Amino acid sequence: MGAFMKEHDIYVGSMLDELNLRFAPPQGKETHFGGIQEMVALQKEFKIFKKGRSFRTSISALSLGTWNHDAKNRWLAYLATLSKYESNVPKQNGDSAIVSAIIKNLAAKDPLPIYFASHDMRGPKENNRVIVTAKGRPVFYLELDYLTISLPMQPLTAKNPARPGK
Repeated sequence: MGAFMKEHDIYVGSMLDELNLRFAPPQGKETHFGGIQEMVALQKEFKIFKKGRSFRTSISALSLGTWNHDAKNRWLAYLATLSKYESNVPKQNGDSAIVSAIIKNLAAKDPLPIYFASHDMRGPKENNRVIVTAKGRPVFYLELDYLTISLPMQPLTAKNPARPGK
């Protein structure tokens, strides 16, 4: 994550894990209500995700990463830049592509769990964008379809740091 997380790069995996748990598959028991089922209910009640509201603001409202405020604030600063990145969704920047995909998914008759991943943004230009995959199986050991959102990242030590939209 480099310039954003600095010495807190070690927390990036935990931040992604928190998102993946928040949007996890149903656990099949009434006492295990949470994950995507809870997010659908919260979206219906509070419209946490809506067009014109950044992904960063919605994630902040979910209060993820509060166990380390400096790392959380750096993570939120990174998420705030996603509007400067392109996406693989035509005519949508990275932020709008994420928000639109989540809104559509949470309103679906059978919403998919959402898996958040990262990819190395160094290299070809197509690496330097947010990638939204409407349906796939990113976790080989779970035979479930997911909406997958992959965020572009690079280490602080990258010799030629990539910039949003470059």
